[in-house]
Amino acid sequence: MGNVFHAFDHQYELYVEETAARRYHVIINVYSESEPIVLHAYPFKDLAIAAAQSFPKLYRTAQQRGFRLSNQYFEHPDGRSVHVSFAMEPGVTPDQFMKVLL
Repeated sequence: MGNVFHAFDHQYELYVEETAARRYHVIINVYSESEPIVLHAYPFKDLAIAAAQSFPKLYRTAQQRGFRLSNQYFEHPDGRSVHVSFAMEPGVTPDQFMKVLL
């Protein structure tokens, strides 16, 4: 149990944590927020690590479109919101995710 992947950015840290139930949680700790957010849970370590590795590109895509992460939603000032699960789908590309944000 414990962390099986860890990455840092100037705004957050992202990690994959193995739970006692042998699930793998992708967790983001945004430095400006008080609590980490569990973005998604996976049954396999490889899936969780792949999602964690691709998430930063998708997060930047959302930010460039004016969205901010709030709990498990990307929220836009105009009222639109997109559940984080769209960014956690295996193999999703920034272009595919951008279409979800439109």
